Amino acid sequence: MARALHIGVLGAMPEEIGSDLSHLQQLRSEQHGDLTIHHGTWGEGIRLSLAWSGWGKVSAARAATRLLSSAPDIDLLLFTGVAGGADPSLKQWDVVLANAVVQHDMDSRPLFPRFTLPALNRAQLNPESSWLTWASRALAQAAQAGELDEFGSPSTGLIATGDRFICDSAVLDTLREALPGLKAVEMEGAAVAQVAEQEGMPWLVLRVISDGADASAAQSFGDFIQVYDRRAWCLLQALLSRAEQAPQR
Repeated sequence: MARALHIGVLGAMPEEIGSDLSHLQQLRSEQHGDLTIHHGTWGEGIRLSLAWSGWGKVSAARAATRLLSSAPDIDLLLFTGVAGGADPSLKQWDVVLANAVVQHDMDSRPLFPRFTLPALNRAQLNPESSWLTWASRALAQAAQAGELDEFGSPSTGLIATGDRFICDSAVLDTLREALPGLKAVEMEGAAVAQVAEQEGMPWLVLRVISDGADASAAQSFGDFIQVYDRRAWCLLQALLSRAEQAPQR
């Protein structure tokens, strides 16, 4: 009998996963400084280890490292939450699953090309194709079944991470020019992906568009996140309910 799937889930804020932990059974928690890691099960024995990292790359990387240390048998590390839209065709509530991530504030020129992570000698990181295919298919199936009616269209694309809340159209235009095909901007995903890559752990970054990363971003984000808290778990459940289709590690 195959071992039950174990997914590590991170979000910057409780609202980005759904702050109500009543979705989990056999819930227990452990404390690491100011970081709380929750462990539990969902449905037919799917195991979850879950934490809210706080904002920014350092907090996200620290939480990812702690999570993997506390649960070394995790099969997949998933970072989820909201993001600013960089693709003008995207609307609020649209869902973006990263097929690549980049740290847009990484710049060690002239030693390395812009965006390149010296530890990995790569600029863009890509999730394992089997996990990306599973998640993309699961989201499409959920949307077709009407399980994501409160969300917009799911798609895949490049997501950029940096320690800056982008609310300036000129800054966003510069990033679009430097990173063709850019879909969304946020503050944690690519940092978690780097930790996962260096630890040999499959990863995914799943985001929902909260704002347009423009002058109105702060207001849009603040209003959006309050509503998102009530809907966030639905997105995660779309994946969990199709766990039988997930890759085996």
